[in-house]
Amino acid sequence: MAPKTVTGTWLVEETTRLYDLTIAEGAELKAPEGKFICMTVDGVGCDPKPGRYHGDIVLTVADTYHMAPHALMRKNNISREFMDAVVIDSGKVVESQCVPAVIQGGSVTGEKTEGVYIASSAESFNGVLVTGDKPYTVENCRMELDGFGANDFMGVGSAVAAIDTAEVTIDGCDFTVNGVTRCAVHVGGDSHVVVKNSRLQNTSPDSDWLGDFSWGCGFTGTNRLCQLTDNGSVRYENCELRGNGWGLLSIDGTDKHNEMIVKDCKMELSGPRSHGYGAFCIGGNHVQFDGCDVNVNGYPLMLRGMEDKGRAEILSSKIRGRRFGVLAMGDTHSILTIENSDFNTAKSSMVFKGSATQINIKNTTMTAGNNVIMQLMDNDEGGMTACNFKVPVGEVDEKISDRDLTTAGEDDIRINLTDCNLAGDFLNSTTNIRACKRSDHGGFGKFHDTVIGSMAHASVVEHTEGEDDKKGGMPVGMKDLECPKNMGITMKNTTVTGIISSATQKYRDGLTLIDESNRLEMANITQTAAPTVNNGVCVALDEKSAWIVTGTSYITALTIAEGAKLTAADGKALTMTVDGAETAIVPGTYTGTIVLTVG
Repeated sequence: MAPKTVTGTWLVEETTRLYDLTIAEGAELKAPEGKFICMTVDGVGCDPKPGRYHGDIVLTVADTYHMAPHALMRKNNISREFMDAVVIDSGKVVESQCVPAVIQGGSVTGEKTEGVYIASSAESFNGVLVTGDKPYTVENCRMELDGFGANDFMGVGSAVAAIDTAEVTIDGCDFTVNGVTRCAVHVGGDSHVVVKNSRLQNTSPDSDWLGDFSWGCGFTGTNRLCQLTDNGSVRYENCELRGNGWGLLSIDGTDKHNEMIVKDCKMELSGPRSHGYGAFCIGGNHVQFDGCDVNVNGYPLMLRGMEDKGRAEILSSKIRGRRFGVLAMGDTHSILTIENSDFNTAKSSMVFKGSATQINIKNTTMTAGNNVIMQLMDNDEGGMTACNFKVPVGEVDEKISDRDLTTAGEDDIRINLTDCNLAGDFLNSTTNIRACKRSDHGGFGKFHDTVIGSMAHASVVEHTEGEDDKKGGMPVGMKDLECPKNMGITMKNTTVTGIISSATQKYRDGLTLIDESNRLEMANITQTAAPTVNNGVCVALDEKSAWIVTGTSYITALTIAEGAKLTAADGKALTMTVDGAETAIVPGTYTGTIVLTVG
């Protein structure tokens, strides 16, 4: 084989083997229509860029796999031509779409890919794509994929992608995927995937692009580890899941009530460019941590029911967060269950804004760096097209005359505490100011087709001051939850040592605007117990519960069962006034302006 030098455009019509290849500046290798070229050097894939290559060079000409629009790409009819090492269709290897030269060791059959090593630095190059309706196994495989991924909503550039009604088991594998918007595992279509005994990792490259269209969630980084979309379901069991981007386990663009079960996994999102979520329960889906160790720069769990009710569960797990343990925004009536778990966070254990959620907490400990267990606050997210959030400096909330502050209904926050012993504060600083509706809107910017596809799901109705029926930054069709909230807390066999109260909220001194450049100021407030305006707080203690009050608390409804204890901390005296009149603290139900003072 003579050395080959390419100076212009070389149409590579069939698979070609070389040992010495030079591609001049401005030259290119071109595949026939409907095909792609996978270049490998000594078995490692790479893009055929200008330069000199020496070794076992194979230019494999293979058919692309046409991936029809799915996930969020359907609205704008965006499809992709996939380039894959292995394509499996209904239990058969599609030889014309595979690249044997990049598959090192092991074996590939219609039932299993086993023991193979795949390494490539080519952009948007996939490892194994499984389609059709037959079960498939990827076992004891190692894949290392580097480079930009064109569309993680569709699984472009993933180590394993499953679509259609495939049932895929990934067992004993090690996947490292590095690149902007590139996932290790993509679960789409109506597929069902089990990932077990495996290590999945991606590295978010240093890039100017830091998740610009999701800055309002406080995300930084350039990728997420895994994606669940369409009508798929996935289970991660006994896995190590690591990343340094904006998220680990994502759900996006789902149609039905999808399920993501995470069992006995170790999850870590860390690094100086990283801030995001461990798992994102978005839409009417079910996400469960069971027996997991979750350590995340940002939010171990994010919750956003949006147009439907979600179901999120944290069971027998350790939750560690450089900021919060759970963050909910724009959540419409999801149910969050936390049982037999332990939270330790640098700031608040839970932050809820613009949400109506039922929270059930049982036999769980929570240690918050700022001593706030529940930070119920005004929403400071203006929507995916928002350019900024204008901090309402110095504005005072005005009382809504007919607002009922004595009950927490389905559009409020309801917290059920059972068999807990918690030390920390529960604070409600929601108002009727609705500053998030004042954001300027300017679209996503243009990064690539992930953004274009997403834009179809971000239509907004511009807000005019005083027109509360308009959504102003919320997707059309969603219920407006930017109103003030009541916080209801029901205790069963539970002790809370702390302040439970209406509150005010304050951002850093001098902060008037939050935008992409200072996105980590989102939700970064200090709350101070203060008299109730529109932010009611309703507390109920059963006969086995105790509230040990550590500071002045302002509430609007109180039920004390026979046998319940309501006292001050450190042996101090506790006094209660109801509508200004001092009232004995005895079993009964009280409503109105209730102030508990420690003296």
